[in-house]
Amino acid sequence: MEAKRLEGKVIASDLQQKILDKIQTLTSTGLPRPCLVAVQTSDNPSSAWYINQQEKLAAKLGIEFRRVTADQVKTEKELIGKVQALSVDKSVHGIFISMPLPAGFDSEKVLLAMDPHKDVEGIHPTSLGLIVLRRGRLIPPTAFAAYTLIKSTGMMLRGKKATIIGQSAIVGRPLQLLLGESRVTTFVCNSGTSTEDLRKTVGASEVVVACVGKPGIVRGAWVKPGAVVIDVGTTEVDGKLQGDVEFEETVKRAGFVTPVPGGVGPLTVTMLMENLITAYEWQK
Repeated sequence: MEAKRLEGKVIASDLQQKILDKIQTLTSTGLPRPCLVAVQTSDNPSSAWYINQQEKLAAKLGIEFRRVTADQVKTEKELIGKVQALSVDKSVHGIFISMPLPAGFDSEKVLLAMDPHKDVEGIHPTSLGLIVLRRGRLIPPTAFAAYTLIKSTGMMLRGKKATIIGQSAIVGRPLQLLLGESRVTTFVCNSGTSTEDLRKTVGASEVVVACVGKPGIVRGAWVKPGAVVIDVGTTEVDGKLQGDVEFEETVKRAGFVTPVPGGVGPLTVTMLMENLITAYEWQK
């Protein structure tokens, strides 16, 4: 029996309705609409696409959306000044800064210039620190999306084993903490993990999350029968997006698996808007 495909857009649709209802409730009392400002720091096509998706969803949900273009923040000083100005602007409730920053920019200085209460991407040191302290509010949207998809399967997570391949600050590390809160034993693999060790940990895990950006690094034959497999990887190969998981073989063994595209991606921008509402209420 083939694995059930976890389509992010299905869950995203339900969450968007809840966000829309909450915004309508808030504004009906006379409060202003939530406002998101996206700061585009380069002409990177992926960053531009993601910001365009934010703008489309903001319009759908009744969120005020503003965009700062790359030509407005050509230098690190200009970018820091813009972030500081947005941080003290009470009409702005969420700030998104596209990454990676241009060569020569100090990302730590830029992030520290932002009010952590407006960090909808969940990448400010304060946001990540609160997750470590079990007081997380603004969680990196991609990690949040992966975690939500795992929970949507209905699997009893307590006592299960999970393999996370990749340890970035926006996916692997926060996801390890989120799964730990559900009492999942996690194994985090990285570039120093041998292929044999990777095969063993994947084979022993009820949950597998691949977020390293290496097409096919997780082979279908390794997957434990009935496992939940979340593929965060998106790499363009010959004009097509490919995930980190060998999909056609994995679907024969797993219980649930996310397709690429169509799995984690459609849910990520919705989670960013969920963070915006959290930030809005936190500030109010």
